[in-house]
Formats: sequence, structure tokens, C-alpha cells
Amino acid sequence: MMAWNRRWFAGSAIMSAVLCAVPGLAQPDPARIQPVRNQPVETLTVNPGFRDWSPAAVAGTTILAGNQTGRGGLFAVDMLSGKVKWAYRPAFSTGTASVSTPPAVAGGLVITPFAAAYPGAVVAVSLTTGKEVWRGPDPVQNAAVAVHEDLAYILGKNGHFYAMDVATGRERWKVALSTRAACASQPIVRDDVIYLTGSADATPGDPAKPAGYYLFALDARTGRERWRYRAEAPYAHSGVCLNQPVVSGDAVFASGEARLYAVGRATGGDLWPPVEVRRPVEGQSRPVEVHGLVDAGSVLLGMTSGFLIAFEKSSGSTAWEIAGQYRESSPSMAVAGNVLYFQGSPGAKPGAAPGATLHALDLDSRSILWSFSRPTAEPNWFFGCVTPVNGGLWVSSYQALLKLQ
Repeated sequence: MMAWNRRWFAGSAIMSAVLCAVPGLAQPDPARIQPVRNQPVETLTVNPGFRDWSPAAVAGTTILAGNQTGRGGLFAVDMLSGKVKWAYRPAFSTGTASVSTPPAVAGGLVITPFAAAYPGAVVAVSLTTGKEVWRGPDPVQNAAVAVHEDLAYILGKNGHFYAMDVATGRERWKVALSTRAACASQPIVRDDVIYLTGSADATPGDPAKPAGYYLFALDARTGRERWRYRAEAPYAHSGVCLNQPVVSGDAVFASGEARLYAVGRATGGDLWPPVEVRRPVEGQSRPVEVHGLVDAGSVLLGMTSGFLIAFEKSSGSTAWEIAGQYRESSPSMAVAGNVLYFQGSPGAKPGAAPGATLHALDLDSRSILWSFSRPTAEPNWFFGCVTPVNGGLWVSSYQALLKLQ
């Protein structure tokens, strides 16, 4: 089946997109970042000898990222010179030391989940030296760490959601969820509440809480459950594993099973009925998955195989869209100021392969400001996650982490 139509019905398997950023981590405010509006050039290239970079986090003038294939560990790079400050490669008894989600930075430590190893661990290292300070629970693959004040949070392979002391890694509390099929946790902390996706076992005597997937709201200090939300969709008998939760205003927005959801932060109820996202596929209107969901102030932005779409926050309806061909598994979407960075081929007709090209879109005029591509040893190697910084951006490419300015 062609890439542009391989997921045309709501009950089909979800292809995981790379998690590029988790709202709520110690990252610059996207609205205050000076975007790159002019054609960029590659000013720095970092290549420590492996192919695949993980999503990155920023701490001052240091950018932190790891290797997804298990050969490289975690790296700290000086953003002014491109020099590697330190490299950390944890030792595990079995498996590899891959990093698939952004590190979290707090209290002078870099806290990173190494999930591919069996057992793996959440590891905290010194931001200054890269020396290991503590190890925590074995995290679920593609789970991310969130930090809030003196606590760090992670979902473990054993089905528990942990709160750990940032300085020591000591467990403060844990909440038992479920070890059933994983729904990767992307925790977001706002106003002393943690919002996370996950699965739970059935609550005895409560038919309103069957086993399945949920969006949870937990008290950030105690772990007490405030509410849980079960997204429903046809053919999703265990509920919907929600992707890319975005907290904005009084809502948590998320996508899954070709639907867009808006959940009230106060009550855990629908703010508007879930919106099925349908677009033309092979000449017929069919449900399509939304990937790369990001907050762009007045609208949410998401990507399907054939459209870049802006959704109204008040209703989930389409504000505008740009047809083309896009790579759902690597959308490379990020917002800085009033500029959207994304990957794909806007304007391309169905059947054309989405090119390995990064674009900048002015969100006011909806015009393309620039397009960037580069030659690689493997033709059409796609860009990975984009990390905006003031007046520039970092993006992963084939065997390289690049700074564009």
C-alpha cells in the first residue's frame, strides 16, 4: 500500500511518530523565541559517529540529545561552538542504551530514560560533567520524563507511574496503573497537575472504569487521581491511546484513531464532541490519523499524509489547510514566534513521495518563507526533530545534528 494511503480507516494500526518535544519540560517558551524567517545555512554540524539522534532539550547554551540506536548514549553539545562537552554511555547488563525522548533538565541534572535495555533505567547525570548521579525505575519504551519543582516523573515497565526526588532519585510516591499493552506516557505538568496517557486495569465495582486506555489527571505533589478520561472511537474496544497531548488554556487536546479530542482540565469531560478527521484518499472521504500536534496560539496544528491542518481550539473544526504529501512518522513540526517548521512536500500530488525538505511557514500569511534540504549518504534521508532556539534551530539529519541560522 502506498505511503500516502496506508492508513485510511479509523480501526487501523497506529504508526508511532517520533516524540519530538513534551510540553512542560524545561524548554524555552515557543512564543518568545525569535524565529528563522530568512533562508538558513548550516552553521554547525555535530557528528559523534552514529546515525540517529533523539529529540533534544536546551539548557542555557547547551543542547542535550541522545542516540536512538543504542551506540551513542547521551551528549551535551555547546550551541555556540558545536563542540561536544561530554558524552555519557550507561552500562546495562543486557540490551542497548538508546534514547528516544527528550531529556529533562532540573537542579543541575540531566534526567534521561534509557528504555530499550532490559532492564533499563532513568538516569540522572551532572549537567556540568556528564557524571552519573543516580538511577531510577526501568521506563516504558517511548515514555518521557517530566519535571516539576523538586520532582521528576516517569512511567515504568512494571505499570507504575513514579515521582522521584530530582536531587537523589529517591521515590516520593508511585501510582499503580497497568502492565497491559503500553500507551506511551508523555506527562505534562501544569498548575500542580500532571496530565498523562496510559492504561489501567478495571476498577472493581465501578463499571465506568473498565480496563483500557485513559488520559489521567494526577495531583503533582501526592499522585492522587483527580479524574480519568476514556476516549472512545469505533473499533477501539479498549478506548483510544491518545497521542501528542497538548495543554493549552483550560483544555487538554490530543489525537487518536482519526479523531481530535478536547478535554476540560477542571472536570475531565469533553469540551466539544470528538471530531473525526476525514480527508480524500483514493477519491473517497476517509478517516485519517493526525500526527505532530502542536500549539500555535490561536489554533492547533497537525499533519496527515495528505494535509497540513490548522484546527480551531473552540470546536476542532478546520481553520485552514495546505494539501501536499507529508511524512507522518517524522513531521518535524515545531513553532517559534509566528513561524511553523515542518517537513514534507506542500502542493505535491498524491503518489509523490514526501521529500526530505524542511520548511518554514509564516502563520499569519500562510506563505512558505524558506525550504531547506541537504545531501546525505543515503538519498532522501529525512530530517528528525526540530528544536528552535533564538535566531536559529537545531535539527537532526543523517549522522548529524545541525544548527541552522
